[in-house]
Amino acid sequence: MVKIIDRVVVCRDIDPRRLGWIEERRAATRQGLPANRNYVDLRGFRRVDLDAVLAEERAGYAALEAAGFSEAAVDALDARQREASILRIVDFGMASTVVALSALGCVPVSSCRGNSLGARRHEHPALMATFYARRLHLEALQAAVAQADIYIVNNEAKLEAYAEDLRKMHRFAIALRPHIKA
Repeated sequence: MVKIIDRVVVCRDIDPRRLGWIEERRAATRQGLPANRNYVDLRGFRRVDLDAVLAEERAGYAALEAAGFSEAAVDALDARQREASILRIVDFGMASTVVALSALGCVPVSSCRGNSLGARRHEHPALMATFYARRLHLEALQAAVAQADIYIVNNEAKLEAYAEDLRKMHRFAIALRPHIKA
């Protein structure tokens, strides 16, 4: 079963004055960032990419549910994510969020599904996506956050979207879709 992460702080406060932006040269780096040593430039996705990742995740959730969310099913899904998915370097369940943020025009910096699925420990206890956003993105982000019932806060010059349930991040990506140009 998808694990609901307890003790997630419910917050939807964004201070637009704290938003920063990442320079082109730094966003295109291949050496990592202080916030994520494994950073990869994931800018430039489009709505068509989001549709493909959403379909991939829907199929993954259906397979997990059919298998009773067994550990073997989670392991098989993770292996498929690493080997044959559209966005191999991102945890299953977080790829749609990362692609949606990128397609909106934000710069995803870090993501993790936390300890929300399977027995393998992840770097972060809760699921999250950290990204750079501009003020022009805030209306769409806040609407999608409310619609998906997730949370968002400032994280230094970036924003961090997070939730207690991995499936809500999929809903967040769906909620961002109408705000993304074709």
